[in-house]
Amino acid sequence: MGLILLPLMANAALVPCGTSTTPPCNWCYLMQLIKNIIDLLMSLVFPLAAVMIVIGGITILTAGGSAERVSKGRQIVTAAVIGILIALLSWLIIDTLIKVLGGNWGSLKIGPWNKLSC
Repeated sequence: MGLILLPLMANAALVPCGTSTTPPCNWCYLMQLIKNIIDLLMSLVFPLAAVMIVIGGITILTAGGSAERVSKGRQIVTAAVIGILIALLSWLIIDTLIKVLGGNWGSLKIGPWNKLSC
């Protein structure tokens, strides 16, 4: 599992501001922080869901006729699929809200919300 997360941890700087070598933080960087957190969470959802679906499938395959283990495996797979749907619907709701409520805030120009241009 650590090898899966290694590329994510290599890009650990969530916001490139506020240090002695970078520009001071402003609203644009706050939006960049929010975008980076959402991207990080979305990149974790799919591998985690895939692992849980495999675990559920293995639980079903190794049930050996036990209705309780088959039921437990189905619950794991169902929870993983519901988790993916919740993540995708959340992303869609955020996208819709920002496009409806968004506009231009000073130097922050909102086009597609997941592509900021400051």
